[in-house]
Amino acid sequence: MLTSVVIPAKDADDQLLYTLFGFNLQFCAFEQFEVIVLDNASADETAEKLSRFTAHFPLNYVRLRKQKPLAYLLNSGIKLARGELIVFLASHMLVPRSFIGVHQQAHEKASQLVLLGQDRKRIYSVYEPGFTEIQHAECQLWLEQYPHIKRPHTLVKPIPLLEESQIVNELPFHIGLPCPMAQKRRAIREKYGPNLTRYRSPWALFDTHHVSLRKEHLLRAGLFKELPRIAMERDLAKRLVKNGCRFQLDDKLTVLRQESVQKRASPKSMSPNKNRRA
Repeated sequence: MLTSVVIPAKDADDQLLYTLFGFNLQFCAFEQFEVIVLDNASADETAEKLSRFTAHFPLNYVRLRKQKPLAYLLNSGIKLARGELIVFLASHMLVPRSFIGVHQQAHEKASQLVLLGQDRKRIYSVYEPGFTEIQHAECQLWLEQYPHIKRPHTLVKPIPLLEESQIVNELPFHIGLPCPMAQKRRAIREKYGPNLTRYRSPWALFDTHHVSLRKEHLLRAGLFKELPRIAMERDLAKRLVKNGCRFQLDDKLTVLRQESVQKRASPKSMSPNKNRRA
């Protein structure tokens, strides 16, 4: 089953390189998947750094000159995808070596499945001068606990902290910090089971930071609409439910969310009923 991983990216050059390096380590054959990176007019060094990155898998890098809505990026990725299975992934997610294989095996058993990411931890893979005071304090304490992780030699520019050898050995997955959203999803799984039996709103768990489904179901549902992120995701997820797709929480993968500078939401994207995600 050819799998297409769709990654929208915006000013996340160092985190994105770590994410892509994780795909160089996959257990499955590199011919079984492709990665599509949609660069949303980044102002950092994403293009330059990706030009020097050696991918062992097919990598399709698309750079947009003008910033576009997230729905446009995701829909473009769907249209470019050659695979019958599509995995949406955020640019700051570090994946384990079994990532592609777990998604493929799950969908080979169930054709109408929407596999939702469940377990997520956090890690400081890159030091950012723009961190909040809370992030600075947490990062410093975390580095003190793990002296084998590099220290930033300057506090005025982003500094990658992880060595490739540490990712190969999967050290980051053992020292990651808790993630509130993952804790909530584990509680839902314990109450309703992985198949979310009798859970009334599975569509509310649909998150393009980590989710997979067959391309045919996306095309049948009508793709993403240009709405604020959470509304956009839930709108599509409701259409998927209506079309007979069933949602399942994955219990075999843990992905790492690489901490980054927290961007303020624009007034248009903020509303009282939209909570920020952890």
